[in-house]
Amino acid sequence: MTSNTPTGQAYQIPVDQIDFSPNISSEAENFFQTDADIARMAARQGMVNFDKGQAIKVSSKVLDMCLGLRRSASAGGVGGGASGEEVSPAGEESRTMKEIIVEDKALVGATLFTAESGHVARKINLETGKTMKLFHGHTGPVTRVAVYQTYLGQERLITGSWDKTIRVWDTDSKTCLAILKGHTDFVKALAVRTILIDNPDSGKGGKRIGHELFSASYDGTILHWDLETFQEFRGGAGGPWKGHARGINDLCLTIEEDNETTQDGAEEKEDLGKEYLYSAGSDGTIRKWDISRGQGRGGHCVHVFKHHETTVYRVVVEAGVEIWSTSADKTAQRLDLETKKVDTTLLHPDFVKSIALAGPYVVTGGRQESVRIWSIATGKLITEIKGHFDEVSSMVAVGTTLITGSLDNTVRRWSLKEQDLVPPVSKEEDPSVAALSLDASAGTGATETKEEKKVEAKEERKPGMMTEEEERELAELMGSDDDD
Repeated sequence: MTSNTPTGQAYQIPVDQIDFSPNISSEAENFFQTDADIARMAARQGMVNFDKGQAIKVSSKVLDMCLGLRRSASAGGVGGGASGEEVSPAGEESRTMKEIIVEDKALVGATLFTAESGHVARKINLETGKTMKLFHGHTGPVTRVAVYQTYLGQERLITGSWDKTIRVWDTDSKTCLAILKGHTDFVKALAVRTILIDNPDSGKGGKRIGHELFSASYDGTILHWDLETFQEFRGGAGGPWKGHARGINDLCLTIEEDNETTQDGAEEKEDLGKEYLYSAGSDGTIRKWDISRGQGRGGHCVHVFKHHETTVYRVVVEAGVEIWSTSADKTAQRLDLETKKVDTTLLHPDFVKSIALAGPYVVTGGRQESVRIWSIATGKLITEIKGHFDEVSSMVAVGTTLITGSLDNTVRRWSLKEQDLVPPVSKEEDPSVAALSLDASAGTGATETKEEKKVEAKEERKPGMMTEEEERELAELMGSDDDD
C-alpha cells in the first residue's frame, strides 16, 4: 500500500474539520473511545510543538492556574528554583523571555501557580519559565489553586483536588498547614474572601485583615471555611449550601449595588455594596448567593440564571454589572445583571472551558485547542491563536501578556499588544470562522447536533451523578501522564 504523505511528515487533520460528536468506536483497539476522541488524537499527532508561545513544559496536564503574590528579587520571589527543585532548561527560551520582559514590565517579579493532573501544584517564575517549587501531598489530580496573603505578609496557597480534600500551604517552606475535609466528591472550585476581623494585639476595637474560603464540589454543595482556624463555620454558615442539581465547576465573589427579589417572593430590598457569591454548575445554571444572610451567616440563593443549555464551566462577574460565562453548549455569553438578559453570545466549534478579561478584550479557550480573542465593545473575533495541541483549560492576563494552560502539559505566553493581534483568516478559508455568530438572538444555530440531542437525556440523570463529559474528563485525567 502506498501513501501520498511525504516521508518523515505526520498527516495532520485540521481541528476545525473534526466531527466532535460522541459516536462510540467499534474498533477493538479503541474500545470505550469515541470517534471524536480518536480523530482528535490523530490531529494532535501532527500538531505537537513546543516552540509556540514560549512554551513552559510541565510533567502533567494543567487544570487550573492563578497568579502568585508579586515580590522583588531581594525577597526571593524571582530567580532559579531552590535546591532540589525541578527547573526548566535555560538557553534560547530564556533569551526570548528577557526580550519579552523588556516589553511587558508587568511580568517582572510575577509568579504563577498551576494545578496539575499529576497530583501536584507548581510555582513558576514567569520571568524565566523555571519551576520554583512543587507541592506534593494530594492523592489525586489537583483541580484548583488560589492564593492569599496573611496580615503578616505571608503567601498562602490553597489547593483543591479530586481526592475530595483542600490543602493550605506555606509557599516559602512548602509546609502543608491544614487539610480541610468536608466534601464527599471531587473539589472543583475555590474562592477566597478578604474580611476585617478583631485584632486582640492592637487594643480595644482594633482590626486586621482576615480571610475566609468558599469551596465547591461535584457533590453539588458549597462549603464555607474560616482560614484563621481552618474549620468550617458553624451555626449553618459553613454549609453545605445546596441548590445545584449536579456538580459545581466554578465560584466567583463580587460586590454589587443592586436590587434583588428574594426567592420566597419578599419585596425588593436595595443592597448597596453587598457581597455575593456566584456558582457555575453542571446542571446548566449559575446561582447567585447572598453570603450575609440565610443559613446563619450566608447561603441564601437570591437568583438562578438559566441562559446556558448545559454544563457551565466558568463564571466571571465584571465590576458587579455583568456576568461572563463559558459552557459545554459551545458558547461564551455575557449577561447584563440589571436586565438579567444575555446581550452577547460568542459561538465556538466545541466546548468552551476557560475565559479571561483583559482590558478591551475577552479571551476564550477550550476543547477546540485554540485561543480566541474578541472585542468586548463589538463582540467581533479579533484573532485566533493556534499553538496548544490539547484542551486550553485555564488562562490569566498579566499586563499585555496572556498566560494559557493546557492539557498538553504546557503553559504558554502570548502578547496582547494591538500590533501583535493578527486578524484571523477569511471565512472562505476557515469554515469554523464562518460558523461564528455574534448575535445573541440567533441562538446556537438551527441544526441540532448529536451533542445537543443528548442534553435532554443528560438532564434525566440523578442528582450528583457525573455527566458524560465529566466521565470522559475523569478518564482522561486519570490516564497516562508521566507524573512526578
